[in-house]
Amino acid sequence: MTTDLLQISSSKQLRESIRDTLWYFEFFNHGLSLTEIHRYLREKMDLNSLESELKQAVSRKEIFEVDGYYALCEKSLEIRIQNKARNKKWLGIAKRMSRLIQSFPFVRAVYISGSLSKQGLTGEDDDIDYFLITAHNRVWTAKFFLMVFKKVFLLNSKKYFCINLLRDENHLAFERHNIYIATEAVSVLPLNHPEYLAQLFKENSWIQDYFPNAHIEKSGKSPTRIKRALEHFLDLFLGAGFEKWCQALFERHVQNQKQGPNAHFETSEYSSAYFPDSIETRILNHYQSKASLL
Repeated sequence: MTTDLLQISSSKQLRESIRDTLWYFEFFNHGLSLTEIHRYLREKMDLNSLESELKQAVSRKEIFEVDGYYALCEKSLEIRIQNKARNKKWLGIAKRMSRLIQSFPFVRAVYISGSLSKQGLTGEDDDIDYFLITAHNRVWTAKFFLMVFKKVFLLNSKKYFCINLLRDENHLAFERHNIYIATEAVSVLPLNHPEYLAQLFKENSWIQDYFPNAHIEKSGKSPTRIKRALEHFLDLFLGAGFEKWCQALFERHVQNQKQGPNAHFETSEYSSAYFPDSIETRILNHYQSKASLL
């Protein structure tokens, strides 16, 4: 009897965990594949067992499934499937652009974040969000060169060049801990140098409490000799003084922005974040409202 009750309790917990995962992405009207649900699930389990449970949930009409994608409503599946080609195209653009960004001084790794990292572009104000890891004590120098390039050669267009977040390679721990930050972290798509992503997860071990099935790559390689030589040259002629000047420049820029209720900016020594209209609070409210709505 006790064993039966434990099995029923475990099954109920898994069903609720699947529902919670799908509910989180209902905020974006975004269906998920089997492997994506496995990545974002808050229960530790193997892929085959999860697939079996999903099939049972579909048969019970608790969730919907089309072409290997699962969601709580059919609209989310339609949107995901309709935009598969769009996301594939933009990912190709991001990969080409990443090679350019990677060539900039003091850039150590280029990752995709935001909607594209989750294959969630829908055509509504599409852009490519990048998360960059920089050399130690060179967050702001790296950002300066990137922004000059954007303003001069891209005419300040952010469509393919939206640098939202930069972090120092020696300071990768996030200050805020919640399911939104954890989801964004495990969604990050490494276009090169995934070893820094492995270090990020090591310094943010709390993420595993949210997503115990998440897998992180660890291979990588060092910057080229030519790039190291350029950085050494810039350090000699610019150095720490220029880094401080760049940080002050961007701090003034942030202070001059109209900061709405959802704005999130970071201008610390080791981190630059620029989100004039962050969805963090809205999606956390959405996620926490599931108990009363489902």
